[in-house]
Amino acid sequence: MSLTDADLSDLSPRFAPADGAVLDLASLDALARGPGAAMAAWLEARLPATSGLVLDGLELSGEIAGSGPPGSVTPSPRSTEARISPGSVVVRTRGGLPALLRVERELRAPWPTKAGPAVRGRLVLVPVQEPIHHGGSVRVAREGLGVRLGFVRPDQPLADGMIVLAWSLGNGRDWGQDQQRLWQPEHPAVQHLLRSLESLEGTVWTAEPEGAVWDRQILGRNWVRYQTVAAAALQAARTQLEVHAGTSTERVRLLQGLGLRLRRSVERASTELLQLLGSAEAAGPYAAVEQAVLGSGR
Repeated sequence: MSLTDADLSDLSPRFAPADGAVLDLASLDALARGPGAAMAAWLEARLPATSGLVLDGLELSGEIAGSGPPGSVTPSPRSTEARISPGSVVVRTRGGLPALLRVERELRAPWPTKAGPAVRGRLVLVPVQEPIHHGGSVRVAREGLGVRLGFVRPDQPLADGMIVLAWSLGNGRDWGQDQQRLWQPEHPAVQHLLRSLESLEGTVWTAEPEGAVWDRQILGRNWVRYQTVAAAALQAARTQLEVHAGTSTERVRLLQGLGLRLRRSVERASTELLQLLGSAEAAGPYAAVEQAVLGSGR
């Protein structure tokens, strides 16, 4: 196949040094974009169509909440500001390519109203890019990359590059955090979720024969068969969480699949799973779990 001029104009530039080649600004730009392009491909594969990903830390100070989406916390009602721990994050720069940023110090932002943590809204991380000048006047070929915190109203759209760190669950007390995050299996939120799924297995084995699937005898007339299917689904979900680091999107997909399998075997366990995640209005990305589970019966 031969390339036309139109095809050549669509080729992406790549840094390719050679003897006698001119090192112009476009070549340096291709060099600078290389690492970002590789990171963009990884980010798109793990967390599609997002502005960035928290790799570790950057969590809201508070006690683990008793219910709600994984990682939900209860900040002190007496606190005057939101406190975010140090951590690492992949942010998108003005050029659209991601960059890795390490936040070395605790970040703080005053709560937007006197109600403190009871405020409704989202706490977001905003990347900041500033040119660097040498001696105060000569601009050098690098720039400073940092972040700042801010609050966004629930009905306010997010600006380009914003990363949601936490959102109010609407009960005047708790905040969800699992929206654009990568968590390792040993993360406290993942461990809490594992314990919750373990308790659901107890529900599976003590449940009485009931539910629409049982009424229709989808899996036959042996109730233990239904319990076995549900228990196997729980074991598979727990194994996935115990072995692999996962993003928020992957955890939502995992619980969607688990909820559907429980709904099609031991329905009471699927109901308890949805109760663990809280109301769909406050569940953030986990609202998709209820939509998938309840929508499957229509």
